Amino acid sequence: MARIISVINNKGGTGKTTTTLNLGTALSKLKYKVLLIDFDSQSNLTSALGISKVENHVGKLLLKDAKIDETVINLNHLSVIPSTNYLLDYEYRINNEPGREFLLKETLDPIQSKYDYILIDCAPSLGTFAINSLVAANYYIVPMQAENFAFIGLDKIIQITDKVKKRMNPKIEMGGILFVKFSARTKFGKAVVKSLSTNDRFRHKVFDTRIRTDISLMESTAFGQNIYDYAPRSRGAEDYLNLAKELLKKHGKN
Repeated sequence: MARIISVINNKGGTGKTTTTLNLGTALSKLKYKVLLIDFDSQSNLTSALGISKVENHVGKLLLKDAKIDETVINLNHLSVIPSTNYLLDYEYRINNEPGREFLLKETLDPIQSKYDYILIDCAPSLGTFAINSLVAANYYIVPMQAENFAFIGLDKIIQITDKVKKRMNPKIEMGGILFVKFSARTKFGKAVVKSLSTNDRFRHKVFDTRIRTDISLMESTAFGQNIYDYAPRSRGAEDYLNLAKELLKKHGKN
């Protein structure tokens, strides 16, 4: 069965799409079968994979307006369930569905055996789609920058995931807190990392790997490429490969 990981933060610009794309690609380079899910109406992950025309998408899939084999796009190195700019319209329809929080789980259950890892790129919100991702997932990863107010967003995510764990998905656990766009030269950044790393609740949840600031990571998604195709010798490529290896060590398949 696949390990399902929700990449989530209710704040925008925290590197969710970049992490989903490049962590997924790194896992595929390590010979794991990977499925990515774009759960954001901005469709940035879909675009970053070079997909411009989408007929069937995750919204149609959840409402059973499309079948799974009609929706999954198989690329050279991994597979993806794309999004659409009209996804918010589907979220409105899904909100009227009984058991709406379980739609993604029901959709993924029959295909879990086909993949080793399923990574879900969530929108910067904690709405119906985010809850769906947490109900379906084994783990969730929180990408965040070492900056002011980072703790506020983290607290909100913890509150939601605690409720999901209690009421809907007792198996879900925090997979880790990932610092992105990280610069070891800033005193404030180091202070934030130290504060989380020494916190009783989070000190064993912070990834040792830091995703360092790297212009190549921003450029690669703009050109519809992952970091390994765009700049395979960059710091970003090195960091995401290290993250994949750390993830496998902590939460890898048996």
